[in-house]
Amino acid sequence: MKDYLQINLIQHFAFCKRQWGLIALEQVWAENEDTVLGQFVHRNVDDEFYREKRRDSIFVRSMPISSQKLMLNGIADLVEYRKSKDGISLENYEGKWQPFIVEYKKGKPKKDDCDVLQLTAQVICLEEMTGARIDRSAIYYKSINKRVSVEITHALRERVIECANEMHWFYERKQTPKAERGK
Repeated sequence: MKDYLQINLIQHFAFCKRQWGLIALEQVWAENEDTVLGQFVHRNVDDEFYREKRRDSIFVRSMPISSQKLMLNGIADLVEYRKSKDGISLENYEGKWQPFIVEYKKGKPKKDDCDVLQLTAQVICLEEMTGARIDRSAIYYKSINKRVSVEITHALRERVIECANEMHWFYERKQTPKAERGK
């Protein structure tokens, strides 16, 4: 039986498979200025008991999410439910609500799709849990103090499935990927 893997590690895997292996398999991790700053940025969304309703939106922070199909689990930094006739029902709230995930990052938008793949994995998990269809979510970058909207495409979903399958392949074999030449 497969073990669940952490959603946030998909970002590391997409960036560098070896980095992922060192973290996920060999437990090699050291705090540094960047990781501490990342924790600081997340302090506002790391309250699992926080729920707030403002007009036509409900905000849930640090929401546990998982996918049995992908065998991934983790935490969505912020899930906003926006009133929508095409949404889903939520316990204790009247009407229909459309989920919208916001992933928090300390830096700025990257040239690669690592952050976007992590967000897409979160979307897939929340869709599986709720039955909702989520076509758009966002990444909030602290260094530019801005949300960047992300369209969750079929190609991104396929890439997440490929990454998850490959991560499980390495994990089951306890095999750290070899370093790839390049920048």
